[in-house]
Amino acid sequence: MLTSSVTICPTAQKTRPTENDLALGRDWLTMQADMFMSSHFRLHMGAAIGLAAWCAVGQTPAPQLDTKPAFMQIVTNHMLTTNVVIVTNYVVVTNSVVTTNFYNAQGQLLLPVTPDKPAIPGLIPITEAKPAETPPEKAAEPPPAPPEPDPLQVIRDLLVKGLTTSSNKVSAVGSFSSNLTQQIQVPQGVTSFDRKKTQDLLTAMNVTAEKAAPEAVALLTKAAAQIKTEAAAAAVKGGPGAATQLFANTHGTELESQLLALVQKAAVQTRLRNAYNDVMFKGGGLFGAVLGSGPSVDIESHVAKGLWRALTNNLAEQERLIRTDASARTTPALQEAFK
Repeated sequence: MLTSSVTICPTAQKTRPTENDLALGRDWLTMQADMFMSSHFRLHMGAAIGLAAWCAVGQTPAPQLDTKPAFMQIVTNHMLTTNVVIVTNYVVVTNSVVTTNFYNAQGQLLLPVTPDKPAIPGLIPITEAKPAETPPEKAAEPPPAPPEPDPLQVIRDLLVKGLTTSSNKVSAVGSFSSNLTQQIQVPQGVTSFDRKKTQDLLTAMNVTAEKAAPEAVALLTKAAAQIKTEAAAAAVKGGPGAATQLFANTHGTELESQLLALVQKAAVQTRLRNAYNDVMFKGGGLFGAVLGSGPSVDIESHVAKGLWRALTNNLAEQERLIRTDASARTTPALQEAFK
């Protein structure tokens, strides 16, 4: 049980309290009673709440904490003010030109008049230089055609090339004696019943031609490189053997006489004259008639003609090849003439 003690002022015990003092005292006592009742009520309420909380500890689950992020909204009155400046280097260039024609009331075109500049005493007026007019561009012309080769040079190159290539076919060992195509035969009208002597003569003639052939090719090649004729253009445009025929017509007689000299020199080594005399030996009676008969023949001239014939035949064959086969044309003149 709660008790309250009241302390009375010592001066009040000596004097009688007034009505006002009694009213103040009652108010004070009332206030103390209210305070007592308030603290008593709070004591009982706290005990009740504590008991209820103690009873509910085992019944209520543990509190769950909210761990989710909270969205915050910040409201501010801050205002950001900027001065925006745009700088650009964009430039527009135009070549447009506006030309206006002016007309008077009568519809006549008015031409602009350039005022004359005032003359300065002592100075010579200088006329304004007008811009040079650019001539119109000409269409590109096709490249000029290459010049036609000299026909005479074409003939010379063709003959020299043909003789050089055919030299192996007439200068090699056996090129006459073993080659039936260009073998030199016994002269017509010469008859012999002695087969051995006839074979000896045949061998002597062809061996003589083979020995004379290298110098003969050199002789003809030199003549071909120096040929001079007015019919070169016609020969270039002619048939397969036109150049060879032109060469024979131009230098044939001269070359045959020179070939005869070469054959005579080679005949000394091959004893051609002796072989011919053995075949043409004539004795008395039956013996002479059996060994041989016929008119006398210049055997060296016969061999020279056979050599000339073999050289020109091979030359004509090479000419035909040069005209038809591009790989045989080894000089610019031949390549341009027969392309």
